[in-house]
Amino acid sequence: MKPVFVLFVALSAGLAGFAAGCRATAAFDGSRRGGLAEEIIAEWPAPARLAAAAMLEKYGPPDALAADGLGWKDKGRWKKIIVRGSPGTAAGASGVLEQTAAYRVPPGTRDELAAFGDKVTVSPDWTRISARSNDEALNFLALNLAVAIGRGDLDAPGARASYKRAVDLSNAGKSSALMKELLFPPIP
Repeated sequence: MKPVFVLFVALSAGLAGFAAGCRATAAFDGSRRGGLAEEIIAEWPAPARLAAAAMLEKYGPPDALAADGLGWKDKGRWKKIIVRGSPGTAAGASGVLEQTAAYRVPPGTRDELAAFGDKVTVSPDWTRISARSNDEALNFLALNLAVAIGRGDLDAPGARASYKRAVDLSNAGKSSALMKELLFPPIP
């Protein structure tokens, strides 16, 4: 493997955990970060390489780079985006693409969200919600359904059934609005 240069650009606490193992280097411009990211992902397994390429195309060069991951901060509605070179098992979730959005999780929804499964995790202060899969559309779906649980529109079994239906429709070439964007309002 080629030596990898690692960038650590002023990151929020949201990416600090990801970047903890990064060596600080001089800041590179966006094109240099993009080039380094392309070099890094070239050696990753297909699911990670495809997810990283999609995020690079949509959100541009990452804010943090390491041999085993890329990170973005404050891109669109996302507070944090991390693509890992391998799926790992953080918080029991599988998948290489983790995306975090600002959302104030209503009190009393812990049990229902936990019953939804490992698709969604909530920050300790209940102000951010994350999904982890291999595809942004699946993260949109999981988070939109988690918010429906938080609003009381769905319970966990209903959300799991809706998730399966939307994935089946997608696999059949049909689309679901739940998989296109975050459908809940942002919080400041």
